[in-house]
Amino acid sequence: MLSACDTTKKDTANGTYIGGEVINPKRDHILLQKDDKIIDTIPLDAHNRFLYEFKDFETGLYRFWHREHQLIHIEPGDSIMMRVNTLEFDESLSFSGKGSERSNFLLDMYLNWELENEGFTQHYQKEPEDFEALLDSMHQVRLHKLNKFYQKHDDISDSFKEIAEATVNFDNYQRKESYPFSHYKKNDKLTFIDELPSDFYSFRESININNPNLRDLYPYQRYLNAFLDHQSYKEYCQEQSYNTVSFLHNYNEIKVIDKYIENPELKDMKLFRTARIFIANSNDKKSVDEIFSLLSTSITSPEVKMNVEKLYDSHKKMEAGNIIPDLMLVDAEQRMVTLSSRIQKPTVLYFWSYNNHMHLEESHKKAKDLQSKYPEFNFIGVNVNDENDKWVKHIRQHKFNSSMEYRFDDARKARISLVINDLSKTIVLDRKGKILNSHANIHRTDFENELLAYLNK
Repeated sequence: MLSACDTTKKDTANGTYIGGEVINPKRDHILLQKDDKIIDTIPLDAHNRFLYEFKDFETGLYRFWHREHQLIHIEPGDSIMMRVNTLEFDESLSFSGKGSERSNFLLDMYLNWELENEGFTQHYQKEPEDFEALLDSMHQVRLHKLNKFYQKHDDISDSFKEIAEATVNFDNYQRKESYPFSHYKKNDKLTFIDELPSDFYSFRESININNPNLRDLYPYQRYLNAFLDHQSYKEYCQEQSYNTVSFLHNYNEIKVIDKYIENPELKDMKLFRTARIFIANSNDKKSVDEIFSLLSTSITSPEVKMNVEKLYDSHKKMEAGNIIPDLMLVDAEQRMVTLSSRIQKPTVLYFWSYNNHMHLEESHKKAKDLQSKYPEFNFIGVNVNDENDKWVKHIRQHKFNSSMEYRFDDARKARISLVINDLSKTIVLDRKGKILNSHANIHRTDFENELLAYLNK
């Protein structure tokens, strides 16, 4: 292991270590995170390798970042090596060395979840009994993988067994929480929930949603988000239909989080998620102010409170009537240009990432169609990734109109300034760069009506 790392030799017999190699690195370091906090920055050497010894060590799940991220489980005495190619991050990732079997199991289950999700949306249209039968079948496949893992490794700690079993169970729990809201055959969600089999949600009785051992586990996080959305809807279901970006939903979700989440750090993390979803997607100034006020009194962490304040301040700057921040862009010829210099007539800004291929194609197809219908507007595609060569490659491969393609010079700063929470965000500007709508969506059915309204003013 040590010779493979090609780093300063250390005696790993009595310590806890992770090391490895990053192929096609995008940065000169790895970030190590636990409980939503970066605990260290690990530099890559001249051969893109690293070796890291834990100091103040705590058993459990860690997240390592190198543009993308994945989980690793670490216990005292582990010496885990990882190898990853950034061109196919999850698919190329592998672990070896003492203690690596646990992280390999989690990775295998993650890739299994991705396969399960291909085309899964259609299954939400099944009747409850058929939907449960499908989940039971999927659960048996997962249980088989878990039993094989236990048979091969008979020294698994109780702490990791809890994580492994949660990995097997929680994705199906999440699908059950989401089921009534993804089932389009019944529009009355409240009636549909009431008509579900009496034991449909009996699994909730066996769940401790405040289990600190599971906090960073992806299936747990997905389940918790779905559970909170479900419980929030029940608080306003008599007043409004299910809508996760509505004021009522987010207002009640803050109260639901306060009711169910006991761990202060986890509670603040979920409250910040609520802030991102609502503040980044609302044009209602009064509602944004009310949500911000409620969050300010609910969040305990000064750091999280400061991040919400930054989000709120950015939102205020992006309100209709303001001039859009003049950010630096890079064009397809590698020239630095200002955003203001690109606004020569009414403009629609839409955003894309080459990490989301379906959205990449659909957004450009939609923009091309709208450009032909509404020549009064320019439709500019802005890439939110950092890798210039990869961006240029995609422009050429897809034969995009390079004169209407840019990327942010500083993508992180730009996402914060423009309050870009997801790729569906679309910004509409007048010919002087004044914001007409910073929370539009090029894919919505009413988007064309919005454009016509601006033209007719």
